[in-house]
Amino acid sequence: MKITHIAAGFTVGLAAGAATALLNAAKPGSEVQRNFMANSTDAKAQVNQLKTEIGDLKNYAMQTKEESQKLIKELGTEVKEMIANYKSDIEPNIKHLKSNVENVKNRADEVKETFSKK
Repeated sequence: MKITHIAAGFTVGLAAGAATALLNAAKPGSEVQRNFMANSTDAKAQVNQLKTEIGDLKNYAMQTKEESQKLIKELGTEVKEMIANYKSDIEPNIKHLKSNVENVKNRADEVKETFSKK
């Protein structure tokens, strides 16, 4: 290998190492503290916002539950009323149909008697 290749590799490696060292150098303590305090304040604000949103969600869920219970009770009452109305509406028809069936049966018996006499 030529010395120039080795020197070029050494120079590139040295430049890359220096850039890496500068980018990863530790920050001074006061700067770390400022960053930590800023992040801490942001985290507290986010936690408080999350608490507020969870409270709102809980209230919404409770409101939905109460409204659903009212609606179900009203629906149950309406269904019962509809069934009662249906029964009262259909009862005369049932009686009328029973009467018609009885009349047809009697008429069939009369026709049967008439043909059996002949």
